[in-house]
Amino acid sequence: MRCLPGGKKAVWQLLEEGIEDIRDVPAGRLTSEQQEWVRRVTCAGVPDLKPGAARALAGLAWPRYYLDFETVSFAVPIWPGTRPYQALPFQWSCHIETEDGQLAHREFLADGSGPPMREFAEILIKALSESGPILVYTTYEARVLRELAAMFPDLAPALKAIAGRLFDLHPVAKANYYHSDMLGSWSIKAVLPTIAPEMAYEALGEIREGTAASDAFLEIIDPETTAERRQELRDALIEYCAHDTLAMVRVAREFISADS
Repeated sequence: MRCLPGGKKAVWQLLEEGIEDIRDVPAGRLTSEQQEWVRRVTCAGVPDLKPGAARALAGLAWPRYYLDFETVSFAVPIWPGTRPYQALPFQWSCHIETEDGQLAHREFLADGSGPPMREFAEILIKALSESGPILVYTTYEARVLRELAAMFPDLAPALKAIAGRLFDLHPVAKANYYHSDMLGSWSIKAVLPTIAPEMAYEALGEIREGTAASDAFLEIIDPETTAERRQELRDALIEYCAHDTLAMVRVAREFISADS
């Protein structure tokens, strides 16, 4: 029953009744509207994209910015002014889409020579200009921006303005799109392969998820890492983070097609 989202209580009740496959759940048995929707889509074997997805995106202005951060944390801080386990950003990727469908890409990846947070923020502010919606996937970027604003008061007005432009694509996906292959998850890594199989994260190289990205940066800043290995890791990080923002572009374009 791993593909049934929501409360675990309902899952345990079904398991106690001997129902282990969502396709065996009787119609009307589930009281959660979302769970019932997932059951219907799974049984039908046909993905469901509701027109609400297109409506949610239709009002967004141009250009549209698709943004993703990568962060690292330390049990014992190595940079002044930071806390244990604080999420410290070292990389961002941004795809910029114009109304005619053209894409441009901007990126930042710290060189590992020292604390990257201020440079990260300054270059980000320049890249995002002063207007246009910034699409993210979940609220993680908003949290990091708040931390950066607290860390650098002189940059706070610009960082807070950026935070005010964020548009979270995750709740749009969760309310309007489901494919049985997502197995009850609306993470970008679950959604993307059902929309663009050729872009599945499994096709990437060494880095395919956030923990691996953080580990790679830790290896980059390790003084014992060779220059060759450091470049390999940088290339993999750039590929991974750019893939994340391009994934959002692809998902958003698919959602807009629900209105066609």
